[in-house]
Amino acid sequence: MSADIGEGHNAAGRALQEAIARVWPGCRVGWLDALAALGPGFGGLARGFYVTQVQRTPRMYEFFFSAMWRNGWYLESTRQGMGQWFGRRMHAPIRAFDPDLIISTYPLGSAGLSWLRRHRQLSVPAGAWVPAFCPHPSWLYRNLDITYVMHRCALQVAVKAEPGLRVVVGALPVRDAFAPADQAAARARLGVDAGGFVAVVCAGSLGLGRVGDALSAVLAVSPAVQVVVVCGRNEALRQELAGRGEPPARLRVLGWTEDMPDWMTAADVVIGNAGGATGLEAVACGRPLVLFDPIAGHGRANAQLMASAGLAVPARSPAELTAAVRRMIRNPAARAGHAAAALAAAAGRRREDDLAELAAMIGR
Repeated sequence: MSADIGEGHNAAGRALQEAIARVWPGCRVGWLDALAALGPGFGGLARGFYVTQVQRTPRMYEFFFSAMWRNGWYLESTRQGMGQWFGRRMHAPIRAFDPDLIISTYPLGSAGLSWLRRHRQLSVPAGAWVPAFCPHPSWLYRNLDITYVMHRCALQVAVKAEPGLRVVVGALPVRDAFAPADQAAARARLGVDAGGFVAVVCAGSLGLGRVGDALSAVLAVSPAVQVVVVCGRNEALRQELAGRGEPPARLRVLGWTEDMPDWMTAADVVIGNAGGATGLEAVACGRPLVLFDPIAGHGRANAQLMASAGLAVPARSPAELTAAVRRMIRNPAARAGHAAAALAAAAGRRREDDLAELAAMIGR
């Protein structure tokens, strides 16, 4: 159960599908886009509305996001309304597929599953993965069988937000390719200077946030820094940044790329907006992470919790971003410390371990 609204939810689903193939060889996996279940064209409308909120009316998005933390009545009414709206439309495709197990990586999909369970229309085990570092209350449903969060700090947040929830710290839901690897080999494959300092700016699949300001701030660090900006599927942003006329040895601007594991490995620092899968992928690769002016709502919540866990450096302004990258260049030991903290956070659990817990629920 996922949704095509950015790539974070689908990326988590693909990572789990990799592990499913190892845990249950020959398992038949079906995908249900919760937004598409509402009818033709609804997914595109929802994506457009989301981008507008984040980019043009961030205060409004932040207000409603935060209101669900503060007001229990508002949270519950939203969960009930969304649950019914999605659950009624998800029921037929779920019944047609006849699954033994359901995994959700999208909060409104989880709301629909919760509504179906409450109305006795869902009898098979259902688990939810929260592929955001900070588990917002809209992710958390006590009548689902288990919920996986990404860090012990996130566990504390989830337990406080939803008492009685069965929640555990799970493995990062990132694909196998996002793992510690040889930096020199990755740079050779990508044609990157083996000895230079490389900063990779990731804007997610939708290219959200103040990406141009981030680029200017990193370029201001030093003429010796090579900057790579990944704009995702935002072609207008890619063209705008490529039009700055910087030489390729100084700036490379990419659109959507399947080489993100190599770019993560090649980076000396990853800069993100805290809105999607980038942060988890950087942690899995053991890369120092700077979160620049995070996007409203979940981005700010993710950034705050990752910083408190020692997994990211916050930078609220271009000047702070320039200073943060400059410190990393001047202090390799600190950079190594950030990388070690990331690797420690990614170690221990495997996605197979999480699936084994679900397997016990269905006796397989």
